[in-house]
Amino acid sequence: MAAIIFIIILLFIISLQAFLPRFLKESEVFGVYVPDTHVKDVRIERLKSRYTNTVLTTGGFLILIFIGWLWMVQPSDNQIGLVGMAIQLAALTISMVLYAKNHLSLMRWKKDEQWIAGQVERKVVDLQFREQLKLLPNVYFILPMLITIGLGAYGLSQYDSLPDQIPTHWGPNGEADAFAKKSYVSVSSLPLVTLLLQGMMLFFNRAMKQSGAKIRVRHKKRSREQQLAFRKYSSWLLFIVTISMTVFMSYLQLTIIAPSTMSTGVTLAFTIGYLIVILGSVLYYTIKVGQSGTMIPIKVGSSDQSDEAYIDVDDDRYWKLGLFYVNKDDPSILVEKRFGIGWTVNMGHIKSWVFLAILIGSIILIVNLQS
Repeated sequence: MAAIIFIIILLFIISLQAFLPRFLKESEVFGVYVPDTHVKDVRIERLKSRYTNTVLTTGGFLILIFIGWLWMVQPSDNQIGLVGMAIQLAALTISMVLYAKNHLSLMRWKKDEQWIAGQVERKVVDLQFREQLKLLPNVYFILPMLITIGLGAYGLSQYDSLPDQIPTHWGPNGEADAFAKKSYVSVSSLPLVTLLLQGMMLFFNRAMKQSGAKIRVRHKKRSREQQLAFRKYSSWLLFIVTISMTVFMSYLQLTIIAPSTMSTGVTLAFTIGYLIVILGSVLYYTIKVGQSGTMIPIKVGSSDQSDEAYIDVDDDRYWKLGLFYVNKDDPSILVEKRFGIGWTVNMGHIKSWVFLAILIGSIILIVNLQS
């Protein structure tokens, strides 16, 4: 079962990475802003096709290697986990190396051929945009946090009856494979981590409302509606992730409080169900929505083809390798990814660093205290 899970995840990662350029804005290719005057360049289409074919080919080769290793070695679940993670990392590394190569090629073409020269850049500002956002209320994310707090308190109330060794990790087969000595921290570590992740989802939902909208100057109506829909779907995806994570983590916490009432089969079923919900939601979000809502069909009249004399503002200078956004003059904490589906943080904003420091520091602190 562990092998099947890792093969499914590997297939998902390879497919998503391979076809990712097809779900992004045509004006942002491999992390590079492409003006409307060059979005139909045949070289760009060739880059996308070559990237997709190469990722699929190398990914398929990695899967065959993994399956061959499974057949020849007959490994344990722990070995499958280690090698499976290594294969996934290799697949991601290959795709990112190809991305970097294409990114640098596009940057060179853009600079040498002066794609922006002689064109007037303009940024669209919509003062009513935030008022028309349909994000889920914060209470949708706060309620799961209250459930986690209650479950954590219940676990502490049962402290004396808990076993001396507390599970801290579960393997792909649904069995606990790592333990920590019973303490208030080890009993509370799972709810604390869950609460931290739920808080992150709440933070993202709030930050999306404050993030500036990137409305295209030549397609104002369509891109505006797509932006509104993109954020609505993003908010719902965050909620689905929050709920599924809460259910899964709550079940694991119950296996700590009442281990005799739980079984390996049920734990495995919860794990598979959790993966199906998460992977299925991300896949639906990618295909249905796309980055910035580009996959959402919006009906607009011919009047949407406006301001042909202008192009969007070229902000490549704020994107390091097209992946990391650093702009201290932008008040947005969250910004839309240039390569990928979803959001990333503005590394030029002090609040982004505070958020990352709290997140990483809290996880390190919990791990160290329970060990």
